[in-house]
Amino acid sequence: MVAMNAGAWLLNLASPGFTSILKLDPNLIRQGEFWRLITFLFVPPNSAHPIFLLLFLWFLWSIGDALEEVWGSFHLNLFFLIGILAVILTAFFWGSAPVNPFYLYNSLFLAFATTLPDQKVFFFPIPIPLSVRWVAGISSALLFLPVFFEISLLPGILAGLAGYLAFYLPPFLAGWIDRFRSR
Repeated sequence: MVAMNAGAWLLNLASPGFTSILKLDPNLIRQGEFWRLITFLFVPPNSAHPIFLLLFLWFLWSIGDALEEVWGSFHLNLFFLIGILAVILTAFFWGSAPVNPFYLYNSLFLAFATTLPDQKVFFFPIPIPLSVRWVAGISSALLFLPVFFEISLLPGILAGLAGYLAFYLPPFLAGWIDRFRSR
């Protein structure tokens, strides 16, 4: 995933507009451009200055590696596959809902923060360790903030978070049900 993002960024640098042939577009998929079902995952962030892209890719690699260590390869792949399928289905059934891989990467970050909440991260250029749970909380708030101005973003965001919801919502709800039963 990391290598493909870097490769797509380099190809886009060499040939501006290259990433437009990678984006998830249901109309073009119906016309036979089936590669878009996978290649949308490799579209790098729009504001990808080389330094920020390297930091993003390094962080993506780090959290993916940490989750794979805790969960194992199967569960990490299942987590990501659930999100990918949800994003693809959302793109086809809610054509107006913008979908992009950023929401999938954010779900990976939320899973990392939920699984390893006491990990510390350093933000460039501030050399202060921050708990990943707080960074994830702020990140989630910023992720949902645009929904207040454009509700059509909600299906795409929820689709990107499908893996996170599938893994963490059932235990969360079970905990709440147990709390109410014990009262």
